[in-house]
Amino acid sequence: MSSAYYVPSGRLPAQAIVSTAACALLVVIPAWLFAWLTIHSPLVLLNWFAMCVFAVVMGVAARQVARQAKARNPMWMGRLGLAIGVAGWYAHWAAWLAIADAGSFASLLAAPVDMWRFGMLLAENEVRHVAGMRIEGSALVAGWIVEFILLTTLPRSLARGAAEEPFCELSGNWATPFELPRRFAWIDEPHVVVHRLETAPHELFSILGAGVEADAARYSAVTLYRTEGDPFVSIDNVQVERGEKKEKKTTRPVIAYLRLPGMDAERIIDECSAPTAMETGQAPADPPELVDAIDHLGAGRLEEALAGAMPHAAATQDGLRIDAIRLCAMASARLGRWAESLHYWNALCAEEPSVFNALQTGCCCAMTGDTARGEEWIAWARERNATSREMPDPQIVTSFISALTQSGQAARAMPYLEQMRALYTGLGCTDATLLFARRVPLFDTFLQNSLPIVRAVLGQEEGRAWYAAMLPHLDDPGSETLGAWLDENFANMALATPASV
Repeated sequence: MSSAYYVPSGRLPAQAIVSTAACALLVVIPAWLFAWLTIHSPLVLLNWFAMCVFAVVMGVAARQVARQAKARNPMWMGRLGLAIGVAGWYAHWAAWLAIADAGSFASLLAAPVDMWRFGMLLAENEVRHVAGMRIEGSALVAGWIVEFILLTTLPRSLARGAAEEPFCELSGNWATPFELPRRFAWIDEPHVVVHRLETAPHELFSILGAGVEADAARYSAVTLYRTEGDPFVSIDNVQVERGEKKEKKTTRPVIAYLRLPGMDAERIIDECSAPTAMETGQAPADPPELVDAIDHLGAGRLEEALAGAMPHAAATQDGLRIDAIRLCAMASARLGRWAESLHYWNALCAEEPSVFNALQTGCCCAMTGDTARGEEWIAWARERNATSREMPDPQIVTSFISALTQSGQAARAMPYLEQMRALYTGLGCTDATLLFARRVPLFDTFLQNSLPIVRAVLGQEEGRAWYAAMLPHLDDPGSETLGAWLDENFANMALATPASV
């Protein structure tokens, strides 16, 4: 089974080792320049800047080694990057001592013990002045330690990071990154979004929500990695601080290299490249013929809405006809004319066979008493939704339960209630954050909404047992919550039981 995230194959081609050795030789040149600058420059800040530049040069070189050699072993590539950093640091010290006439560069490179001895002498006798302060002895050694850490850590990190990036084993090339042009809303609860994406990666765009304006100060950016197999995605929160002449961006990773199984990268790019209504400054236009009917529906004037939409339900123009049928279905349902509404929902399903339309059709069937047909529609909606991910599956189930209950068929709702109960016992946890991430109704909501149905069908004693069957499968907080709720809502059972004598 594929991992939810990209996992490097662990391959380390021999070219990576050869390139590392070559790179270790080439860093002698910037090491010598850095050493020369530290000796001849009177500005300490310039020396520190040069050190950072030297570290970046070695880091970029280490990253290029990983990329060119197609190394997919982060651990070993990190070690090779560390080797490049150590080589640069060592060459810099040999060059510094050579420029200071402590010996020839080649002889110092070959004599690490002599270099150590010279270093100890410097620690005892070298004095630096920084901002009027006298730096010597242990303070000087501490500065050298910081220098060593910087010069070795950056090459190691960049090399390891390069080896962790997605690689397409099918094509033998690195995955192509592409930052989607659409910017999404800032993610306030990253842990919730990460959990939802891990659970349902196909719902990427519904989880991220609508896009934001191009000049938004806070947004989330999505980078797609294209391969010949499954694409991968990384998401970052970006905060922009704009000044008069420049802007500063702060990036915080939310998720990295999440696999999008079965999704087409090019289709994702095309979908996000198309301008949205917000980006074009235009809202989707309603058919002019239905503007009044839509206004009536929004204002609750259902008869007027139905009368305004009905003449267009047989229009030859597809968009007008479908929208008119939808209005008729919604208005007649809100009027309680279930048979009439079912007629329109059936017609709408023929035009738009979506999960939502199938759900509404199934609920209308239940309201008209044709429950068997309604169950067929619900089964079809859930089967389609398993691949299309148009809405949470629990939403389909709870909507049908409501329809069955309203139509006086509480007993027919019990199998669906048992499916909902199985969700909570299967998770074993009633934490609100976890349930929200999985798009499952809150546990308290489930208990209160199901209580009238369970009582009507099973009665008090069996009803309590139905709920109590969940206790062994829930964690401690869930068991405590359910136990307290049972005592509160089934408390009169003890009074109804005759005392033994």
